[in-house]
Formats: sequence, structure tokens, C-alpha cells
Amino acid sequence: MYPLLRTLSVAVLFASLTVADTKAKSLADENCQTLPFGNGRLWQISKNGQPSSFVFGTMHSNDKRILFIPGIIMQAFNTSRTVILETSFQDNSAAKAQAMMRKGGNHSLKKQLGQKRFKALSDIVSRDYGIPSHFLDSFKIWSAAAILSQPSPRKKSGNPSTLLDHELEKSGRRMHKDIVALETTTEQLSIFDRMPKALQIEFLDQALKDYSKLDQEIEELAKYYLNGNMGAIVCKMQEGLKKASKGLAAIMQDKLITERNIKMVNRMKKNLKKGQAFIAVGALHLPGEKGILSLLEKMGYQVERKY
Repeated sequence: MYPLLRTLSVAVLFASLTVADTKAKSLADENCQTLPFGNGRLWQISKNGQPSSFVFGTMHSNDKRILFIPGIIMQAFNTSRTVILETSFQDNSAAKAQAMMRKGGNHSLKKQLGQKRFKALSDIVSRDYGIPSHFLDSFKIWSAAAILSQPSPRKKSGNPSTLLDHELEKSGRRMHKDIVALETTTEQLSIFDRMPKALQIEFLDQALKDYSKLDQEIEELAKYYLNGNMGAIVCKMQEGLKKASKGLAAIMQDKLITERNIKMVNRMKKNLKKGQAFIAVGALHLPGEKGILSLLEKMGYQVERKY
């Protein structure tokens, strides 16, 4: 199998839509300071004398700086009984993602996109991701855009071939903790699979347009994350979505963030009652009035920043 096809997380698919005009004043500098729970990576939640739990915002990345987990976060992880993640990486998620990204039969990505657009895509994908055009031709439109939303595995970075979420799950299993997945890979990627063709093409065109700035954008998001400035990440997303059509912006904001926040909170209720849970979800899901932390607060939980 070609080197690109690692496990996808929907969070990384935002990269191609968050590249803002560098000449414009960033919303991250103006409107993000008052965003609820916009600063912090680790939060303690407690309610009515129940054993407390922790919520940790992750970044789905193999950046060595992000893989380093500060001591206070590791302490919260070590003392937990249950590790709650967006998905489990032992549910054949990589294979499921690969199966959903491609289509058999008479499907041809080249025919769907046209010669000019397919060539522009193929030139990048073959050069930076090692995927030849004949194999790319079996991909769906949205999954082709997803490729361009990930850092190229051919660019030397010195980073290990793992993700923060993978390492948390592996550590939890080694320590014999209960592992709970809030979603399946199929649920996550089906959001894109159901997108109308026109919106998938828009998604791809934006990814092609902004590809040259992808590394710069990911580095900026990493810096926000390492500084605990989750509100800035949210505002960068919202700023980037201004370039998108109303339909695509609604999918990215409502389907990928808001509705999933509600679903994940509902699915973690049972384990929260038991307490001593370590919840690790993408940092983009935590801040804001419709974020996971605000939803938990509305359910009566006290939410306290720890890091």
C-alpha cells in the first residue's frame, strides 16, 4: 500500500480550509480572547462529589513537540481508570479509512474532475505522497482533498510515524486501562462521503489552491496548540471558512464540529458518572459556547483549567 494511507482524523481535514490571507488582520488577535475555554489544554471536571475526570485537547499530529506530554497531563492520565478517545486505532480504522476513500467499478476520479484538474492533483500527489495517477484514479473526490490536507510523508521532518492519539491509546492499553471510543472511523468519514459532488469539488479546489501554504499553516496551528491557545485555532478555522460556500461552511462547522460535540458528550456520560476518566479529543472541539467544555458545564459540571 502506498505510504500516504495512514489513519485519517476529520480534524486534519480542516487544514486546507484554514489558510487565511496573511495581509489581513487575524481574528485570532482580535476576537478570540473571550472565547469560553479558549485557553488551556487540560481541564478537570467534577460534579456532586463524583470522582473527577479530565478533558485533554489533542492535536492529531506526529510533531515531536506535540507528542511530548507535560508532567501534569501525564499525571492526570496515569491516575485515570478509563481513557476516552474520539476513535480507537484498534478497530481496523486504517483499513476502513482506505476502503472508504476509494471506489471500485467504473468509477474514475479523472473523469469526474476533468483532465486539467486531475493533472494538477496528480502532479502534487505523485511527487509529494508517492501515489501514482492510476491508483489516484480510484479515489473519491473528498478523499483526494483529504490527501492534500495532510503533511507530505516524503518531506523530511525527523518526526516519528505515529500520532498523539495513537500514543495515548497504546499507553492506556499497556497500563490496562479501559479504552472507550466515542465514534467510529466510518461515522467520521461518512460526513464527507455524504457531501454533494459540487461541495466535494469545492473542497478539493480549495485544497489545491492553498497547498503551497499547507506546511506554514500547520506550523502556525501547532504553535497555537503548544501555547494552549485553542481559541485561536477555532478563530483560524472560522476565518478560513469565510472563503467557503455556505453549504461547505455548514458541513465543516455544523456537521464536523457542533453536532459531533453533542454526540460525543452524550456518549461519554456513562463513564463520566464513574469518574476517573481521561478524555482526549481534538482541541478544536473544546472551546466556544457550543464546545464540549461548555456543554459539560451546562450539564452541571464544574470545569477548571489545569494546564
